[in-house]
Amino acid sequence: MNIRAYMKTIDITDVDRIVRTTTSFRLLSDPTRFKILCLLHRAKNGMCVYEIADEVGISHSATSHQLSKLEDKGIVKCFREGKSACYELTNTAFVKDLVTVMKSFRK
Repeated sequence: MNIRAYMKTIDITDVDRIVRTTTSFRLLSDPTRFKILCLLHRAKNGMCVYEIADEVGISHSATSHQLSKLEDKGIVKCFREGKSACYELTNTAFVKDLVTVMKSFRK
């Protein structure tokens, strides 16, 4: 689904969905967060912070900071693999909307 088709699915009286959609655009406006979300979407079993940091090319600290913002919005959730903090996308309507918007930017 492209962005135009997605936008046609939004009922302008559905305030919750409008808020989710506009929040999605704000979250996607940061290139680092966009990259992190793309990585996590592709990862079947989530990724640890150090893996995300290596892939995105930023420090562990900066990665943790961005993941914290995403976790605060309920987009990602943290789990432990040994001593490592790892993250995966949550399975919510908001994240599904976010992924739909992200996919529309592929072309």
